[in-house]
Amino acid sequence: MFERILPHICLDTAVVFMVLWVIDRVNPAMNMLGRDVFKLPFGVFLVLVFTESVVLIVRQRKERK
Repeated sequence: MFERILPHICLDTAVVFMVLWVIDRVNPAMNMLGRDVFKLPFGVFLVLVFTESVVLIVRQRKERK
């Protein structure tokens, strides 16, 4: 179950960060990406992507055997 939901969580989070990036580029005065509030969600996103990558690599290697 975890392997099925993790890609969806990462995709949703990636979309949120893309929208924030576009908004930040359109209006640099908002400075959303430079604030400390942004660092925690971005760190969580990085951990999720790393975890998803490891899980998918392990699953693919098991399927080959």
